[in-house]
Amino acid sequence: MISYPLYTSPINGRTPFDEYKTEANGVPELKSIEAEVLACYKEYEDAVNNGIVHTLKPHGFVQPEKGKLQDLYSSDCDIAKKVRSYHNGFTKATRRIYHNKCPYCVLSEPNTLEHILPKGKYPEYAVHVYNLIPCCSKCNSHKGEAIVDSINGLPHTLNLYYHDPEKFQFLQVDCFLDAHNQPLFSYKLTFPSDADPDLASIITNHFKRLHLIERYNEEVIKTYTAIEPIIKSLCSGKTLEEAFSAILDYFHTVSPNYGINHHWIALFQCLISSPQYHTYLNNFCNKK
Repeated sequence: MISYPLYTSPINGRTPFDEYKTEANGVPELKSIEAEVLACYKEYEDAVNNGIVHTLKPHGFVQPEKGKLQDLYSSDCDIAKKVRSYHNGFTKATRRIYHNKCPYCVLSEPNTLEHILPKGKYPEYAVHVYNLIPCCSKCNSHKGEAIVDSINGLPHTLNLYYHDPEKFQFLQVDCFLDAHNQPLFSYKLTFPSDADPDLASIITNHFKRLHLIERYNEEVIKTYTAIEPIIKSLCSGKTLEEAFSAILDYFHTVSPNYGINHHWIALFQCLISSPQYHTYLNNFCNKK
């Protein structure tokens, strides 16, 4: 997951509500509710600052105003273009290797925009820039319209404008050797004892809602296939001890370009620490 900073506020001298008014300009049905929408925008921004967007209730706009609010959003409206441009600028500026990936899963390209509060239920936020975030179509589909988990009352997914998935490490990988002594891998969530319990629950909700463990396990063969030639090259002509020293040096060089809970980082740490993988790797090392 990738944590996003909020858009610069005001955005190029314009507030989110200024952006809304530009989109709504010329729609007579929306002129009469401008003060109500402004109040909604202020409430949303307060909720972002306090990390409680999931607690907001729909304002209750009805037709025709509801439909007109929803119609403000389209994939090529100015606000959608600005959000995509912001995403591209942010990921390039941070020089992340996983640049241009969906922040929810870090697996696929962000080929759509996600409404954090769905515009079907919350038409007042259809074009609020803090309510839009790039993501992939698979995450968008899995997330659906639900907002809060009915069991623990916490949001189904991380709000990456204020939740920080890098506060502690929680994504780990187990390694097994099959009957042919080939490595197999399985992802899991494991939270440290001092992890914030609410954040840990939200992360668990996020992984469950978006089927991330299953998706990471489906992707792991491809991920490992890309890593194994690097590992074998680092091991060539070395003892197992020398090989792991070289692997650790490589890991420390590249890991700052990833988040600590990136699926690639979790896999690489498994390769470093797993006795089962050490057994497999010993086949490629010199026996001095």
